[in-house]
Amino acid sequence: MFNSINRDDLKLSIRDGIYFPFIYKGHQVVAHNSAWSFREKIWVDDSLVVSELGFKMTGTHTIDVAGDRMEIQFGYRERMTTIFLEARVDGQLVHEVVHEITSEVKAWAIVAFAALGAVAGYGVGYLVGQLIGGA
Repeated sequence: MFNSINRDDLKLSIRDGIYFPFIYKGHQVVAHNSAWSFREKIWVDDSLVVSELGFKMTGTHTIDVAGDRMEIQFGYRERMTTIFLEARVDGQLVHEVVHEITSEVKAWAIVAFAALGAVAGYGVGYLVGQLIGGA
């Protein structure tokens, strides 16, 4: 089992989302949680095996890797202050990533969500204005 408590195998970006790459029995597995589209993707050896919309804070997917059925759960915990991934085969944890989001990333997230909220608010206001009285 490999445990990560640092950012060496974790790629986090407000624009691109979160990438969790790891190796299992010589096969590269990459789980991705998009920052903007809510799309969860998983690749095995560069082949996309999961591409689903996930509107929850945590996604769970079952895939085949090296002949084993692997359950991968990843996302956010503890009120979005921790990013995690757990990969299990036959109920046994084979890979785990736990990373606390730093205050710098939290600040970026607040700014990004505030900007997104402002754009959404403007759009809703514009549509309501068009429906009520037009401009």
